Amino acid sequence: MFFSAAFKAKARAALKQHWQTALLIALIVNLPSLLVQGVAAFTHNDPLARAQELMIRAYSSQIAMNSLQDDIMKLFSETGILVITGLTVLVWLVTPALSMGMNHWMLDRIRGQEEPVSAVFSRLKILHKGIGLRLFLVWKIFLWTLPGLAVSLLSLIPTLNARGKTGAELAGAAAWSMNLMYFGMMVMMVLGIMGYLYYAQADFILADEPGERVLSCARRSREMMKGRRMVLMTLLLSFVLLFLLISFASAMLEGMVGTVVALVIQMLGGLFLSVYMLATQAVFYEALRLAPAQQVPEEM
Repeated sequence: MFFSAAFKAKARAALKQHWQTALLIALIVNLPSLLVQGVAAFTHNDPLARAQELMIRAYSSQIAMNSLQDDIMKLFSETGILVITGLTVLVWLVTPALSMGMNHWMLDRIRGQEEPVSAVFSRLKILHKGIGLRLFLVWKIFLWTLPGLAVSLLSLIPTLNARGKTGAELAGAAAWSMNLMYFGMMVMMVLGIMGYLYYAQADFILADEPGERVLSCARRSREMMKGRRMVLMTLLLSFVLLFLLISFASAMLEGMVGTVVALVIQMLGGLFLSVYMLATQAVFYEALRLAPAQQVPEEM
């Protein structure tokens, strides 16, 4: 019976003497997104950051609240923002195919096969399937979060019903709204994670079998994950400590080596951790694929 330590040990064994190739492939996959983020930050054209800045200024009364919508519309008509938004969409369209290429390389590595770095581009020919699967999974996970979203929307009712009442009643209604909103957000997060775990193997299935249909990948993932969602959840949570250690080390080094160097160290640490996690998930997928030939623990 496999446990988290056993999955990780198999992942480390597969990556032994192949870390450089794996890290290079991971860098290729993430490079388009990193370049766009860097350009957006350097030119101060990050759409979300700029919109958030406007909202903060409106809520702090630095700008009129009734002009917030016009300001946001004006923001998204700027040339720089439009360019960054277009590049972000382009990256979002290309990344799934690159990710599938990395999954393909990782699965072959787990099986003891040698693949060159160029394997990261091996799934570009099914780019349309990668995009379709990504959109389908986003939609399915969104459906899972609907109960929590409904609670969050219902949280507005107490405040709306308190219009025209005393200050104390309005404060009490606002408190009720905030509590309901936090509860709804928690429900959304929990249900979203549950939905993600059901479809966590779909990307590996498509990377492993490029001729498979998108809906079939999703269906097969659900079947593979029945009774095993908590096993995968435990496996993913076992990496939290490593993530916290990387963040802590980066924060400690910032005062010693400077912000830029500390940020680079954090990015490299994050890249290493992402490769390690992917290899472990690939081992988990392989165990599921071979089940019941190899036992995979089920939820109690």
